[in-house]
Amino acid sequence: MKPRVWVTAGGLLAGCCALFALAALDRQPAPASDPASLLPQGALVAIEAGDFRALLHDWNSSEEKQAWIRGANYESFSRSRLFERLSQAQDEFSAAASIAPDLAFLQSVAGKQSCLGVYDIGKLEFVYITRMDTAAIENSPLWMLRDKFERRSEAGSDFYVRKDSSSSRTAAFAARDGWLILATREDLVADALDQMAGNGKENLASEAWYAEAVKQAGSPGELRMVLNLTKIVPSPYFRSYWVQRNITEMKQYSSVVSDLKREGAVYREERVLLRRDSNTAAPQGDVRSIASLAPDGVALSLAQVAPDSEGILQALRENLLERRPQAGAVTQTTAPAAASENAGDASQLDTPIDQAPAVAAQADPFQSLRALLAASPPVAMMQCYTSGSASNDVFVSLGAAAVLEAQSAWDSQAVQNALTAALAPKLTAGALGARWTRRTGASGDYLALDGAVDLFLKVDGKWLLLSSDPRLLDGMLARLHNAAPSAGADAATYMAAYYPARERSRYQQLMHQLDHAASGGENGNSGSPTFFAGNIGSLSQAFSSLDSEQMDERDGGSLVRQTVTYRWKQ
Repeated sequence: MKPRVWVTAGGLLAGCCALFALAALDRQPAPASDPASLLPQGALVAIEAGDFRALLHDWNSSEEKQAWIRGANYESFSRSRLFERLSQAQDEFSAAASIAPDLAFLQSVAGKQSCLGVYDIGKLEFVYITRMDTAAIENSPLWMLRDKFERRSEAGSDFYVRKDSSSSRTAAFAARDGWLILATREDLVADALDQMAGNGKENLASEAWYAEAVKQAGSPGELRMVLNLTKIVPSPYFRSYWVQRNITEMKQYSSVVSDLKREGAVYREERVLLRRDSNTAAPQGDVRSIASLAPDGVALSLAQVAPDSEGILQALRENLLERRPQAGAVTQTTAPAAASENAGDASQLDTPIDQAPAVAAQADPFQSLRALLAASPPVAMMQCYTSGSASNDVFVSLGAAAVLEAQSAWDSQAVQNALTAALAPKLTAGALGARWTRRTGASGDYLALDGAVDLFLKVDGKWLLLSSDPRLLDGMLARLHNAAPSAGADAATYMAAYYPARERSRYQQLMHQLDHAASGGENGNSGSPTFFAGNIGSLSQAFSSLDSEQMDERDGGSLVRQTVTYRWKQ
């Protein structure tokens, strides 16, 4: 199954807090204008807020921020190369501006209608424009230090520039018509002043990629991020720090718009992804019906229309057909032993050396299953997962299930034979433990593999259900004949749901088990947080008020619309 594009609302807010740094002065307020029309052209990333001051206040006063700052995830992040580079840039900017760009300073220059344009990711070159009251600007710490800056003039307005000779970092700021401008380059401030003066130069809003992206996105949310992926994806910084590691998938898109909208305890992130090829055909089908088969109580469910056959096979192998611990990678801690010389002996004099030795061809046990999927390509696939503790509460058991929907009825015997052929080489030498037996559950009959692998099967017309847990299969069977109908033109091409609140305790338990296995039973070293339970676990704890996360996608071919809904505990 192909990975999805994940750009979280928290990431948008964190991006604003990390990149905003300084500010300066103002004159008389002017009628409201689109901040993007004031940004110089060439921005790779644009972040816009209707009221940045309010968003910053909400984040700083949130329990999530306090928990994250205290947690092991932040501690690990503070030791990372990325944090080191950001801290270095902050120190250099502080030297150029003669003031520390800390949280107090950020609050002092946070206005309402605001925008941030990032022009170079590696050098962190940006311009920040925000609407502020004259009194607030005149009382800002930077305004008090304006005499330490060189005064310049552009479009009838003064602006101030200062450069740190040791790092070559620049701080520049200006104000005009109720807008405060701050940048890391002198030309960016000058260009913004020209835009405010109406000198007619091209701006970000006039660039074709940006105009088309925001046109498709519609009305903005409280926070909006627009990405020029055509220029961002080839960047080595993007490849190094993009946490999703799905560069191949991102290459197909030219731009992305992500809007955050809040309604009480419900946050919605609405995304629009525009493809480079506007002639891309839209996938046909709707996953609403197959997604409704996920039983109540599952931890995670994912449904996708028109899945790739090889992707289906890979998912089945990883989650159902090859469920066994993987051997850990061997770490070499000492120099390898010297290889002994092998000169051969007299018995090998007749062995030819001018041709490769014959290697016996190995049969692919999954060939029958691969051929079955190719002959009857599924129109949709749903995967779901459960977690539960054993009776002694020591181990966490994981259950997995998959549902495949075909255009026509599956051949039940062919499915059984293909699965048996795939599993038999690893289970038996004489077909023992690789036979199917019939069982009866609360929601109907199904087949069970009689060997060491827990695998349960139900074929019902166009539906093929596989599970490692009979209760999970029974829950899907109970919903099978009440599946939601197709939504027609409003069809969803991808749906996913995750329930972190009810899974958190078992998640932490599992993370401790993984850390214990990774350390070989040792207790750890030097007080550093463990990766799973410490680092990743603390990030989960920081967002302990998050009840559920759901995602719907509608792929229209030339553009993709995604809605991610975050529901918080009341």
